[in-house]
Amino acid sequence: MDYEITLERKKYLETLGHIVLNACPGSGKTTSIVKKLKIVQESSSELFSKYSGIACISFTNAAKDELIEKYFDLHGEHLKFPHIFSTIDSFISKFITLPFSYLLNSDFVRLKIVEDEIIASALKTVYSDRNGNLQEGVVYPLNTFKDKDSRSLYRIYPPQDIWIEKDGSFTHKGKRPSSLIVDNEVFQKYGKEIFNKKIQKRLITSLDSSYIAYALLNSYKRIGEYLNSRFPYIIIDEAQDNSEIQHAIFDKLKEYGLQNIELVGDPYQSLYEWRNAKPNLFNSKYNNPQWKGLPLSENRRSNQRIIDCFSILRHQKDSTIAAKDVKDSNIPIIVYKYNQNNKEDIILDYHSRCEAYSLKSNHIVVRGNTLKNRMIGATVPIEPWHSIVPYAVLRIINLFNLQDIKKSINELRKLSIWLSHPDKSHVEKKELEEQVSFDNTYNSKLYNLIKSFPSTSLSFKDWTKETQAILKFHLDLKVEPDFDIKKRMTGFKMIELLSMSIDTYYNSNVVGKFKIPITTIHQVKGKSFDSILYFFAENSTGQNVSFRDFVSSQAFPTEKQRMIYVACSRPRQFLALAVPNNITDKEILDKLGKDINIIPIKL
Repeated sequence: MDYEITLERKKYLETLGHIVLNACPGSGKTTSIVKKLKIVQESSSELFSKYSGIACISFTNAAKDELIEKYFDLHGEHLKFPHIFSTIDSFISKFITLPFSYLLNSDFVRLKIVEDEIIASALKTVYSDRNGNLQEGVVYPLNTFKDKDSRSLYRIYPPQDIWIEKDGSFTHKGKRPSSLIVDNEVFQKYGKEIFNKKIQKRLITSLDSSYIAYALLNSYKRIGEYLNSRFPYIIIDEAQDNSEIQHAIFDKLKEYGLQNIELVGDPYQSLYEWRNAKPNLFNSKYNNPQWKGLPLSENRRSNQRIIDCFSILRHQKDSTIAAKDVKDSNIPIIVYKYNQNNKEDIILDYHSRCEAYSLKSNHIVVRGNTLKNRMIGATVPIEPWHSIVPYAVLRIINLFNLQDIKKSINELRKLSIWLSHPDKSHVEKKELEEQVSFDNTYNSKLYNLIKSFPSTSLSFKDWTKETQAILKFHLDLKVEPDFDIKKRMTGFKMIELLSMSIDTYYNSNVVGKFKIPITTIHQVKGKSFDSILYFFAENSTGQNVSFRDFVSSQAFPTEKQRMIYVACSRPRQFLALAVPNNITDKEILDKLGKDINIIPIKL
């Protein structure tokens, strides 16, 4: 693998100490990290002993896996103990929270870190109302806390959405509720009771784990000193997504003597505010004289036309991003105008242009799962089965056909556990799912099962019968899963429907015909494609991202603007945008420049 040592890269590779590397899209950030890993191992061997090494940490499993693969591609070997790759949540839990939490709790039982939905399930209870009917609620005394209108707090602010902050206070998904709705003292007592209940049940989230780790480091300096001796060099990739507590944890290690720590990322690509990401902390350290702020501003992915487009969202004072060694096929940026009826025409035109330019890696990108699911057939116009199982199977088949193998296997794993263990609780099923996720034999069985599913060209009747039998055989079920077909549906004669092909309703969209993967912005982050077609929402309400969010500002861009930045910085050669028909040509040209090609609503 060729890796050109430019002046910016050379400075990063040779600099040690407390570093903040601000790396633009396509700058070769991952390759630079794994290149430096090898250099540090070989040139700074005095830092390490037989049992101490580098911790290379990233925010997500996907980013961690990319580092592992890139290291092997570049060096022809895997990173060896005592050096490690890890996610930030796993690192904090494995090396601080889990081994040392007994110091904060004399009645120690080992804590278990679980997903939010397991917390929600663990804190639920069933009770009889005044009429003797069973109702679902939350365990005592969480059901006693009320807002100012006497409504139960657990219904407005579900326990799984209550976060503990660096100072020990509680928020609802990182935000303190309005004092007009609930008294803050009441809300804080409610949050503390939730936290105590989780500790009593020995079930905590990753966010709780980070708080406990920070509390341990504050109280026991020797834990930090031990960690610094075990990992005298720490590199944190995707550091723009670190939370305030996560920043505080590594600040503590620095305070306790950690001499080499690197924060690597791009604040413009921070997409995890919903998990308390604080990109402003990354920015503040980049400009702090106690840290060495270094840029990587050369983009080796996209042509300059695409770079200039997404750079609209960057602050004017930031360094200009320049294309470096990128072959430009001179494909203009295109803006389609869509209405409710022409999305398939747009996708057809997009596919034709990709074919004409010989572009092989093409993706359709949307803000969230609603439009994505509608396009891939996960949300369908008819529902002939009573059970949710056939719809889940069809979704798994669609994902597999669109080359999202990992996602299809993950969803089939969940379905298989739920079918194989109907009597187990929600928590038990999730634990089983987690256990078998690392079982290669089990995962191979799931892969073979997907390959064995019957063709969706079969009739509803035949596909239903064959799929039931295949699931029973491959999962060793005692009985075939429930695929009960409805007796009647408004607007349909069931006898006629049962003889029709599944594809008539579930695989007729253009995306499926041309096998163009459709995905969300979060899922394409960190990836490169020959082209993308990005659909803007019709408005900016709620979580929607509209074309009118595509503006520059003097302030740091909002999370919605950063989503546009991420989406538009993925393609190498061809960027296509789809906007609602009420966006005027003048608006498009004023925002994106005169060289944009606008495709009217009728193709």
